[in-house]
Amino acid sequence: MYSASIQLYGGSLVPYFLDESNNWGLNLESIRSAVHKARNEGKHVRGMVFINPGNPTGNCLSRDNLVELIRFAYDNNIVLMADEVYQENIYQDERPFLAARKVMFEMGEPYASGLELLSFHTVSKGTLGECGLRGGYVEMTNIHPKSVEEVYKIASVNLSPNIIG
Repeated sequence: MYSASIQLYGGSLVPYFLDESNNWGLNLESIRSAVHKARNEGKHVRGMVFINPGNPTGNCLSRDNLVELIRFAYDNNIVLMADEVYQENIYQDERPFLAARKVMFEMGEPYASGLELLSFHTVSKGTLGECGLRGGYVEMTNIHPKSVEEVYKIASVNLSPNIIG
């Protein structure tokens, strides 16, 4: 979905990979390298999506991983997009789900008021397993009000509801 959207809007995908040997965690050095390389090629890296818990591994990022990611996004002026739709589908106890927004606020300033964060959530993937119904929402934190207005405009152009009936 994300790669298709990037292509649809004329963007350039800058891929990164999870570290299987580190319990499917993020390797911030590889992300730094990918962003640096893309910027040297003249690309304007503006946003980063991460999926937590991961799909299909079900892995939850550690608090340390989230702190590193938040610092990196803030320092590099990158909008962070946290796809957290699978947070109800955790089947292990070793690493609980932590919301990026919660960690960001716990870190305090300058992150709490300076990092632009979009958190994607759903009501269709939790305990009921209604995956095909696609009920979701986005929580926007520290996003400029004019940008929020544009998101509402885009969302308003849908001609048919995505509910049954």
